[in-house]
Amino acid sequence: MESMMKLTTQNPLSLLFKFGIMGWNGTCADNCSGHGECHNGTCLCEIQFDGPECHVPNLSYYVAFATVFFLLALICLIQLVICIVAEWQRMKAPSLLRACRVTTQKLLYFVVFLAAIVRGAYFTSPAAFEEGWSRSIMSAYYPLLLSGSSLVVCFWAEVFHLRDIRWEKPQFLSKSFLGFVTFNIITYSLLLAEFMTTRFANTTLEEKSFYTHVFNGCYAVLLFIVVIFFLIYGVEVFFKVRGGFLLETTVTTIATSSRTPTHSDPGSESADPAATRLFVSADSNPLPQQIINTSQLHQSRFGLLSQAFMLIIVIAFLFSETLSEFWKKKVPLYSRNWHDIVFRVVEIGVALWFPCVLWNCMSPEQLWILNPKRILRKLDLEPPSKQAGQEGTLDKASQATDEDDACFSKDCWICYDNDRQDVGPLIQPCQCRGDVSSVHHDCLRRWLVESSASADSLHCKVCGSAYQVEQGTRLDWQHGFTARHWLQTTAIVTCMCVSAAGAWVTIQIFEDPMIRMLAAGSALLIQYVCVRFLGLNTVVAYQRAKVSALSIVGGSGHVATISETVAVDIPKTPAQAHI
Repeated sequence: MESMMKLTTQNPLSLLFKFGIMGWNGTCADNCSGHGECHNGTCLCEIQFDGPECHVPNLSYYVAFATVFFLLALICLIQLVICIVAEWQRMKAPSLLRACRVTTQKLLYFVVFLAAIVRGAYFTSPAAFEEGWSRSIMSAYYPLLLSGSSLVVCFWAEVFHLRDIRWEKPQFLSKSFLGFVTFNIITYSLLLAEFMTTRFANTTLEEKSFYTHVFNGCYAVLLFIVVIFFLIYGVEVFFKVRGGFLLETTVTTIATSSRTPTHSDPGSESADPAATRLFVSADSNPLPQQIINTSQLHQSRFGLLSQAFMLIIVIAFLFSETLSEFWKKKVPLYSRNWHDIVFRVVEIGVALWFPCVLWNCMSPEQLWILNPKRILRKLDLEPPSKQAGQEGTLDKASQATDEDDACFSKDCWICYDNDRQDVGPLIQPCQCRGDVSSVHHDCLRRWLVESSASADSLHCKVCGSAYQVEQGTRLDWQHGFTARHWLQTTAIVTCMCVSAAGAWVTIQIFEDPMIRMLAAGSALLIQYVCVRFLGLNTVVAYQRAKVSALSIVGGSGHVATISETVAVDIPKTPAQAHI
């Protein structure tokens, strides 16, 4: 009876719209709440909304993105903790306070963690926040993204401009610290101004939306500036391969033998015969091509271009949101939904880029983003051309004597068996002298295969000279994949298949959107981790196969005789002189 009384008190026209009696004229109740389009009396909602009148949030949309952002935050938090623990374990006198000191890597983890948490909190339940809080939480993602990107730019700027700084150890900004702080003060001042305008100012919803679009445009301008410098320094360091990290002015004192004579001009200053000072000028010739790690260089370039491309897409989307009043109503609903989904996916990709390039928490000195010297196989204190010239000034007689002494007792420094015939010839592949000067070809190649994961594996660990190698016509995959690699690959592929099958079965059995999204998100996370490990496993196998196919060039191990080094002048007798 009460329900009948309520129906009689309502407007008859609204009842007709509610029960679809007047649906024949193609209109929808409340104009689909302003969140969709009406087609033949049926509301087609925007991707963020659901329901017959588009008045409730789309649960699947928000749960999916919230799950991804929270998983991303969890990954960053775990990597941050592992980074702190790894640094603590490397200390001679462990100190938690020193392990937690601010470094570039830790700050990047923390910033991305906050950005993922903020965006995940928004997608968890946007209706749970008030209008001002919801808009502020939505916009807080971009200042944090600007902080992470500007930190990378400042670090690369120091790498390019500064010299005599060792980048192998975790550290923070030095010369560019004030610039980084100033830029972030401007960024977070905009966020504070947006929060004050949308939260405490007495403005209407239309005005709040207008202010939000204006501030989004400001974030887009700042992000565009960051991308410009990101590309400038990235191209200089990782494409042109030049900068202060290559030009280090060092002074090295090399003790020489007392038998080494000093060659000096009469007018020059007297030099110490026991030591020779070698100076490397800052404007020395570029490093030779053979010390460039091509694989690492291409990976660095791919990572640089991928992040720049995604940042440019985010800038374009922010500008489009700023000008949404001019185009959104003119574009079909289907296109607007795809626009929103692609926008959110690219935002995830931009944040995901940081933990991907900072994956190696245990050895941050091996990260190309934080140590551009990873693109070099070996950075000597002197260019090889100068080293060769200085070695040529040694006394040839003493050098020949040293070679003679070493050649009479040559043994392979790996197997110590000169009689073996199944390991190739005995060669001298480097500039070492003495007991470690000679090695069997196949013994050395097997040694290089086992240490192929190291960036400078094709260099002698003693004298530092590069081995002269010849590339094989094809890779030796038989030695690339060991039993351990096959076992790991099988386990990874099995895990990927099981996770995908488990997610598919869960989605087929359960109809709850929350359970489905959790199953899909968990499967995607497992697939991501497995693909990562599978890629690393394949790269290691490829390096082993490539090194196994190399042919090492070196001097033969024959024994030098006195006739090769000493010329004896025997005077002729008078009888011989007439012949």
